[in-house]
Amino acid sequence: MSYLCKSNRVWKSILLVSLHLFCGAAFSQDVVVMGTVLNEQNQRIVGAEIKLGPMNIKSNSKGNFVLKINAFPAQLNVKHPLYKNYFEVVRAPINKNDTIFLEIFLEGKETELEEVTINSSRVIWVYDKKNTHIIDFALYENEILLVCRENHNYFLRRLDSIGKKIVDVQIKKNPVGLFGDCTGGTHLVYSDSIFELKFIRNSIGMLSGNTYEETMQLLAPCVICSNENIILKRLGPHNKLVEYVKVDWNTKKPNLLYITNDQAAMRDLDEFAMANDIAVPLSNPNYRQPPQMTTSSDRQKWDNQQFYNQILKKPLYAPIFEINDSIFIFDHFKDSALVYSISGKYIRSFQISYHYFENWKSELLINEEKTKLYAKYEIDGLITLRQINPSTGKVVNLDVLEKHIHPINIQIRGNYAYYLYKNYLDNSIHHLYKQALKD
Repeated sequence: MSYLCKSNRVWKSILLVSLHLFCGAAFSQDVVVMGTVLNEQNQRIVGAEIKLGPMNIKSNSKGNFVLKINAFPAQLNVKHPLYKNYFEVVRAPINKNDTIFLEIFLEGKETELEEVTINSSRVIWVYDKKNTHIIDFALYENEILLVCRENHNYFLRRLDSIGKKIVDVQIKKNPVGLFGDCTGGTHLVYSDSIFELKFIRNSIGMLSGNTYEETMQLLAPCVICSNENIILKRLGPHNKLVEYVKVDWNTKKPNLLYITNDQAAMRDLDEFAMANDIAVPLSNPNYRQPPQMTTSSDRQKWDNQQFYNQILKKPLYAPIFEINDSIFIFDHFKDSALVYSISGKYIRSFQISYHYFENWKSELLINEEKTKLYAKYEIDGLITLRQINPSTGKVVNLDVLEKHIHPINIQIRGNYAYYLYKNYLDNSIHHLYKQALKD
């Protein structure tokens, strides 16, 4: 078999896996979905617009609707002029012959004024110095730490909670940004080195630098640190395996906390890596590379290698967070969330589906206080944040960052989302803004 034919076969296999992951289950016959739309007083709502996947319908005089669909998971949107919009994801039935029954409760709108005044009253320019380029920022306790450039000088700058400068320190040129480690430490990052920062009263201290590669090899795997243990993250073959290991501080003994992997993707990428001479650890160590094909195209291999590094090896997304004194792992590949005590004892699990909403950016955000969780979506450059109840996986609030497109490095403190925005008049300038979120 020629290299080109083999490569095409591998591409088709990867494409089929991708389509399966993004499109979900498809049934050969339609599944009946029946539902009722009600308000908070259990009164039936007439004329609500229901969109389920590609299907559209309105609730009848009794608030009921019936439709058919054959592709799951399907995004459900329900709208009515007197009520808040309702969003949910409908999962496939266990049996394809089953009927899905839905009961949808809509909340009444309080006022229209809040929705039309978002840009003028809820978006604030945090550090209003128009000639200051903010390279990166971090929320630190009740302050804000900036890495910024003014003219040709670079600074570390501390601001108070309202954006007033406390102190700054001049630093060497071309910093990359900031890195926060699992212990709460903050580091200034350059392409070749990294410096730990210390904050003492109204000053900024910087410890001796270390090489970037060695420091990140030590710090990056640590994701959670408590008084009892630390939790380390490891990525397996092609980044399609995620493993969390708990290490006890006293015994130094490691124990597996959780592991998840996409075996089908690993097998396909094994073959893809072999066909394109990509030097990566394989999921199957017994797989042997076939003899070199004389008809292979070096240019095609180069393109495939770049596509692998930039797209195909994107890590499986199963992040871990400490929320409200518990540990949560959100395994989006398996549509499930797992809850552990802070000591690492398994408590329970539940199903999640918010990641099936359209335009999900495969990113969860947690607020600085470690009490709220948000899923990130993007439509036409505008970011939507859906607040997720971490105990149930259900959407409880929705906010659109309406004033600025493509905001960078979103961080959340209290009731505000902070972010960087590139000034449309000067591409070399980033400004820091914050927008109030729904409580």
